[in-house]
Amino acid sequence: MTIFKGTKWDREPALPSSPTTWDQGATGPANRDRLRKEPATDYDPTTGRDTPNPNGIKRVRRETWVARYLRKGKLTTAQAAAAENLYAAYAGHPARDPLAAMSAKVDGKGDGDPQVSAIDRKRQFFTMWGKVPPAAKPFVEHVVLNDLSIRSMNGCSGSSEPRYMERLRMGLDAIC
Repeated sequence: MTIFKGTKWDREPALPSSPTTWDQGATGPANRDRLRKEPATDYDPTTGRDTPNPNGIKRVRRETWVARYLRKGKLTTAQAAAAENLYAAYAGHPARDPLAAMSAKVDGKGDGDPQVSAIDRKRQFFTMWGKVPPAAKPFVEHVVLNDLSIRSMNGCSGSSEPRYMERLRMGLDAIC
């Protein structure tokens, strides 16, 4: 039962049949830097495969500099995997009370405690970071941890880029 029967509010709203052009986010060149379009897929647990979206929706992801260097052949797959592991350990350590997390582990209740896993990731990060040679640490930090281009480092030019990239590779090889 509608209150406004026979008025303009009684009609069903018309939905657009095609995707709208106005809802695409910022379109400036700085906002579209390193974006890659890919189809949005749904995971089917019965078949174990990704099924394409029937609506044809595309998703956009920002590509990391490590992934870009891997795609261009400047890094090997082992170096890229080491960089991803280092970043995962780096991003997973919030500044919390380490003593509380360690006491939960001593009591035997630390199996599912998120603070204990944060401490483990922090320990893993510092173990991996200790293997990086001191000459390569600024390059690994700049590209892997800060997700910046090697060309944006101070002093990097077209002639010194291969030398900077070699130091990045040297640091990632030490972690592998």
